[in-house]
Amino acid sequence: NTSLISELTDDYDDRTSMMGIRYFFGWWGGLSMSLLAYGFLLRPTADYPVGVLNPDGYRTLGMVAACVIVVSILVSSLGTHRNIPHLKQPPPKRRFGLIPAIREMKETLSNRSFLVLFVSGTFSAMAAGLSAGLNIYFVTYFWELTSVQIFFLVMTGFLSAVIALVFAPRLSAWLGKKPAAVTVIFSAILFGPVPIVLRLLDVLPPNGSPLLLLALMVFQTFEVALIISASILTSAMVADVVEESELATGRRSEGVFFAGLSLVGKAVAGIGVMLSTVILSVIGFPQDAQPGAVDPEIITNLAVVFVPVLSSLYLISAFLVTAFRISRATHEENLQKLAGSP
Repeated sequence: NTSLISELTDDYDDRTSMMGIRYFFGWWGGLSMSLLAYGFLLRPTADYPVGVLNPDGYRTLGMVAACVIVVSILVSSLGTHRNIPHLKQPPPKRRFGLIPAIREMKETLSNRSFLVLFVSGTFSAMAAGLSAGLNIYFVTYFWELTSVQIFFLVMTGFLSAVIALVFAPRLSAWLGKKPAAVTVIFSAILFGPVPIVLRLLDVLPPNGSPLLLLALMVFQTFEVALIISASILTSAMVADVVEESELATGRRSEGVFFAGLSLVGKAVAGIGVMLSTVILSVIGFPQDAQPGAVDPEIITNLAVVFVPVLSSLYLISAFLVTAFRISRATHEENLQKLAGSP
């Protein structure tokens, strides 16, 4: 459905706003599942005093998530069905077959602006996978949060999504998509590791303190808002590649562009998760560890290794975005050329 935005509107700013709405509901849906997990399903029991280590909760969560996914797909498809008559129509005469399809995909995916975002997304996906793979270790062993505290920490994402929904389109309208995206990504890189660095410097309150949870909630609210804003802006940039590609190939290929980014995001995120296991192995993190019973040196090493690796992946992603070449003026020029073409 993300690729539909390129067809529903060709306005530079409207695309960013629509992407904002898309990510807003995406995050609220995902966060609702997280709240269900941490607040109700991953509950401590006599056999599993640490709720996030309770396997029974994960089995129930999987079944509930499957039902939610099916319903979401049906609602989304039915909700956009009425727009079919107004979508761009493909050329009436077109060769179909494996060889022509491969040739068309090669022409489409060789677009320089898309390649920049594709490679940038590759490093972002690795960073996201790494962060996802180690997040449970940080909240459980580094910060030693309970399931209830994790529940409140996850709740901050709802506010983050609202901030991003308002912030990203306005920053894009002011600076343009590329400068806005670069600004947001670099801000996230600088802001994200702050609580971990403050803990290593022994500035934050000790584990178990209500003030620590409050501080983490504040930091996470703004960090996640920056991450969501970066996703909104880079996705809106992909939407603007469609017209540039159409001028070069004579075809609209928004489905190929967004499918390619989605594929690399899912595939490469696994590399990030694998990297997280490598980090745990290198620092000697023990199996079946209990919160508060892990060697403090190992916990410190986890943070010392995690922060520079994660920041490096995001830095590479941000620098690649600077090579994107479609601005507001370029986009308007592409639309004018397409409108004047036979």
